[in-house]
Amino acid sequence: MSVAMRALLCCALLPLSPLSAAERSPVVSTTESPVKAEQLGNGHWLIDFGKAAFGNISITPASNREKGRMTIHLGETLSGDRSINRKPAGTVRYQRHEVTLNPRGPVSPRLSWSPPNWMKEGFLDLPKECKEEVMPFRYAEIEGAPPGFSADQVKRVSWSVAFDEKASAFESSSPELNAVWDLCKHSIKATTFMGLYVDGDRERKPYEADVLINQLSHYCLDARYDTARLTHEYLLEKPTWPTEWRLQSVILAWHDFLWSGDDGSLRKNYATLKARAMITRRTPEGLFQGWNKGDITDIVDWPAGERDGYDMKPEVKTVVTAFHYRALVLLEKIALQLGKAADAKEFAAAAEATRQGVNARLWDEARGCYVDGLGSNHASAHANFFPLAMGLVPQDRVPKVAAFLKTKDMACSVYGAQFLLDALYDAGESEYALSLLSSRGQRSWLNMSEKVGSTITLEAWDPSLKPNLDWNHAWGAAPSNLIARKLMGIEPLEPGFRRFRVKPQTASLENARIKMPTPKGPIFLEIQGRDASAWQASLTVPAGTVAEFHVPHVGEVSVQGPAEATPVGDKNGRRILGLGEGRWKLSIKG
Repeated sequence: MSVAMRALLCCALLPLSPLSAAERSPVVSTTESPVKAEQLGNGHWLIDFGKAAFGNISITPASNREKGRMTIHLGETLSGDRSINRKPAGTVRYQRHEVTLNPRGPVSPRLSWSPPNWMKEGFLDLPKECKEEVMPFRYAEIEGAPPGFSADQVKRVSWSVAFDEKASAFESSSPELNAVWDLCKHSIKATTFMGLYVDGDRERKPYEADVLINQLSHYCLDARYDTARLTHEYLLEKPTWPTEWRLQSVILAWHDFLWSGDDGSLRKNYATLKARAMITRRTPEGLFQGWNKGDITDIVDWPAGERDGYDMKPEVKTVVTAFHYRALVLLEKIALQLGKAADAKEFAAAAEATRQGVNARLWDEARGCYVDGLGSNHASAHANFFPLAMGLVPQDRVPKVAAFLKTKDMACSVYGAQFLLDALYDAGESEYALSLLSSRGQRSWLNMSEKVGSTITLEAWDPSLKPNLDWNHAWGAAPSNLIARKLMGIEPLEPGFRRFRVKPQTASLENARIKMPTPKGPIFLEIQGRDASAWQASLTVPAGTVAEFHVPHVGEVSVQGPAEATPVGDKNGRRILGLGEGRWKLSIKG
């Protein structure tokens, strides 16, 4: 037997090693009734709960005399219209169990879960509140139900962190955009069943890139910061393998402070955060030398087929360097917050050297875009939208990069879409960004719900692009933060929303309104009208905060509110106004 074969067999014989996180957000149960039930035949029922969630079903006998053994099928998808798919592809979930009605009370099937066959450790135990196994499912099919059985006897008990459904709301003149918001909002809630953000049901393990999208999306939906913070701190102790995702720990830390206003985690973890910038990997030009193999490896995007042909050969990659730059910029801010002026000065100098190095060494002036890495001639979408999203692109190059990106369509994964759309909105390309958000193409959120049929966002755009995808991956739910942060334009400028920006970019929408939670209370914003002549805005600023409102049109602004608006400046003829607490109405004078 070869050494390699012996090692493989030894690994296969090792016991599986689940991990228990030191601390998690408490999870709570919700009991739900079916939204639809159909009796297919004698004792045969199909139950639909409307949306998938992580939990189990509970069946209560109609009387203390009702008995009988039933077969229960639970699944995320149907085969045809009236039967749960018994052999779904990829890691789409299905389980079959036998249960016996018990006159003494409700019964539930004994569900099971196991990690993929290659995963021997790193997955999490269920949180302590869950006494029995759970699975994601929308449908229940029952065979062998006794005479007189009713769908009223069936409930689903699902688990998630506490989630205030009324804390956020969004509605617009686009039914497509509204459907995308609804899909993503439910996805963020449903996938918190572990008390930490995890990589779907297949692995049940946190990854930094998932957490980044989960974090911003959860913040925009409910003013709770504990789940993101605890998952981030868990990953500081147990980082994952992609280079950029380790660099993202600094971004996660900054978001936690900026949105919540609490710097306790920064103070506790400052030394670890400094190390995450991996300063020793800098080249003399300020670029970042990554890894093409080993325990730490550059990833760019995932799955690999969604990299737009990215040239992975250079060790100095534009995408990885962009994340390094962003980590340095944020470490300067963190150091200043913690009173470490000398550190802040060093981080600022390093960030500036990186900015200059990227723009001198990785820019192709003839094509008006960035190349994939040092020595590469290939220019992918990723080599351009990541630098734009990370603030690396000089203002005079932004139109060229945006024009290049508009030739690419959605040339990235659901993870990459977070940064692509951030970049497009930052470049002022709101109409194109809206077209991607509301698209029905293969790489779209409506493809997930309308064509594939999932009610939680997928791990990838379509099964054809990742055959082993799962149907419960919150890193696909970026629109729940992109709509709030970029389309409606609400983002904190000072910790805890003491000061926040409102920069609406509603493009061709006739109207849009949002309720967005903050630590100070909800922000309400309503926009009407596409053109300056019809444009109006209504904004409610919570007590203890100040809004910096960027009027999206040129012209004289009419302002009605509890006090005088404070002029902050203007940009290309568009006014920027300071608005204190209270309700404000703005319009453009004709």
